[in-house]
Amino acid sequence: MKNKPWYAVALLASLYVISYIDRLILTLLVEPIKADLGITDLQMGLLIGPAFAILFSVIGLPVAWAVDRGNRKGLLIIGILLWSISTLLAGYATSFAMLFVLRMGLAVGESVLSPVAISLIGDLFRRDRRAAPSSVFIAAGTTGVMLAYVVGAAAIDLAQSGALRFLPIIGVLPPWRLTLALIALPGFAIALIALTTLREPPRGTMEDTPSIDNGPISRFGIFNRRSEAIRFYACFFIGNALLGMMLYGALAWYPTHLIRSQGVSASQAGYIFSTALALGVLLTMAIPTLAQRIARSGRRDLLLFAPLLLIPIGLALFVAALMQKALIIASILIALGFSLLSAVNALPSITVPLTSPPAIRGRLVALVQLCNNIISLSLGAYLVALLARTYYPGPTGLGSAMLVIALSAGPSAWLLFYLAWKPYRRAVMRRG
Repeated sequence: MKNKPWYAVALLASLYVISYIDRLILTLLVEPIKADLGITDLQMGLLIGPAFAILFSVIGLPVAWAVDRGNRKGLLIIGILLWSISTLLAGYATSFAMLFVLRMGLAVGESVLSPVAISLIGDLFRRDRRAAPSSVFIAAGTTGVMLAYVVGAAAIDLAQSGALRFLPIIGVLPPWRLTLALIALPGFAIALIALTTLREPPRGTMEDTPSIDNGPISRFGIFNRRSEAIRFYACFFIGNALLGMMLYGALAWYPTHLIRSQGVSASQAGYIFSTALALGVLLTMAIPTLAQRIARSGRRDLLLFAPLLLIPIGLALFVAALMQKALIIASILIALGFSLLSAVNALPSITVPLTSPPAIRGRLVALVQLCNNIISLSLGAYLVALLARTYYPGPTGLGSAMLVIALSAGPSAWLLFYLAWKPYRRAVMRRG
C-alpha cells in the first residue's frame, strides 16, 4: 500500500501518540516505583528527565544525519521496536540503574520518529500545503501527552483490579510493572503495520512547486543570508526550549502535585491533568493552519507573531493555576494555560518544513529536539524536584517550584520569540 500522503501522516501521528505515552507513563507511577525500588524524588526526576533527555539529545543529530541520507522507513521500524522493548523491560527492572539504562534505550528509539516524520511530510506535500499535515503530526504529540494520563490511569486501574492475572508471564506482575508491560504492547503492532504498508517517497520531488511566499528556496531556506537563518533558528529554538522547560516540569510533576496537595489518587490525577491537554490538541492543529491561510491574504508573519500574544496569556493562566487552592478552579486554569503554551511549544517542528531547504530538514528537527531535551526535559523535570527539596518542603512544594520556574522561563521565552519573529517577518515580507 500506500503512497497516499494522509495515510502516512495518520500512521506517523499514531506512532507519536504511542511514543509520548511510553515516555510519560512514569509520571503516574512515581509513588509505587519509589516504594518498590527504594528511590528518591531526585532519582525519579533523573529517570523522567535526564535519563531520557541527555541521550535523546546526543543521539539526535547522528540519527537525523542518517535520516537525511538513508532509508527512513527502515530507521523508523528499528526505532519503534527499540522504544517498545525498553518500555516492556522496564516492567521487570529491579533497580534505579536498570530503569536508567532502559530509559536511555527508550530515548534512542524515540529520537528517530520526529526527523523521519518531518522529512517524509516534506516529500509527500507541497510546501504551501505542509502546515496542516505537520500540525496534525505535532498535535499527535499533545494527544499522546493527554492520553499518557488517560490511558495510563486506565492501565493502572486495570492492573490494580486483578482482572489480568490470567495472562501468561505479565499477569502476575505487580500493578506498576504490569502497567508498563501493557503500555508497551501497541508499539509492536504499529511497527508491523508500518513495515507492511508504509512506502518511502522520493526525496525532493515537492520542492519544484511554489511556496506560500511565491519565492524560490535558497540554500538558507526562506532567508537570504546565513546570519538571518542562524539568528532565527537560535532564538526560536532556545526560546521554545525555555517555554518547554516549564511545560515539561508540569508534565513530570503536576500529577504528583495533585496527589500530595489535593489528596487525589494516581488515576484521578491522570484523569484530571488530561483535561489540561485536550484543548492543546485542537490549538496545535488550528493555529498554524489558520496562520498559513491568513498568510495568503497578506499577514505573512502571523505564524511567528501569534506566540507574542499567546505566551503572556498562557503564562498568566498557568501561574494562576499554581496559586489556586480550589481543585476545580485550578484544573480549569491549568487546562487553559497549558493548552495555549503547548500549542506555541509545537511551532518549531511545524515551521521547519516551511522555512528550511530539504537537505537539512531532518537535522533542524534534531536541533529542535536537542534544545528541547537539554533545556526542557532535562532541566524541567529535575529542577522542580531540586527546588522543592531544597527550598519548598511539604505537600505544596512541587507547586511552588513549578511557579518559580514559570515566572523565570516564561518572560525569557517571550523575548527570544520576539527576536526570532523579526528576521522571520523580514524574510516572509520580502518574498511577498
